[in-house]
Amino acid sequence: MEEIRTHVDIDAPAAVVWSILANFPAYGRWNPLIRGVLGRAAEGRTIEIRTRHARGEKSTRPTIVRLRENRELQWIEQSRLPGLYAAERRFRIEMRSHGVRLHHSERASGLLAWTARRPRLSPAALEGMNRALKQRAEHGGQAAARAAEQSADDRRG
Repeated sequence: MEEIRTHVDIDAPAAVVWSILANFPAYGRWNPLIRGVLGRAAEGRTIEIRTRHARGEKSTRPTIVRLRENRELQWIEQSRLPGLYAAERRFRIEMRSHGVRLHHSERASGLLAWTARRPRLSPAALEGMNRALKQRAEHGGQAAARAAEQSADDRRG
């Protein structure tokens, strides 16, 4: 098993950071690692994620296993055979006196975790995503907050 843990301090409210994380259709506009996400941010939902790596792009179909608005988003991709392969991505938003700290980690395990099927985890890749999210939250946060409010209004009906 290998795990990478990163974090970044963001001078923005948790709701703004959350609105960026949960807005899957916008990932391709700001995220250097995750180029696209199809699906809805809801616990139990399977989503399709396109990631960019040194060897090209890869698509995966993880399931969202934990979603706590303004606090946590976690998904897991795993093989149908237990112990063969599993990858978990987790985002946790920690409230701070000025803004938030975003904890971002990925863990891979199983017999096939490091085969040619999967690019190796890279702290630099996760940190690149962290920097892009920080930039978007701190400098585009008002627009993100308005979009989140509009999305919530749309869901309510």
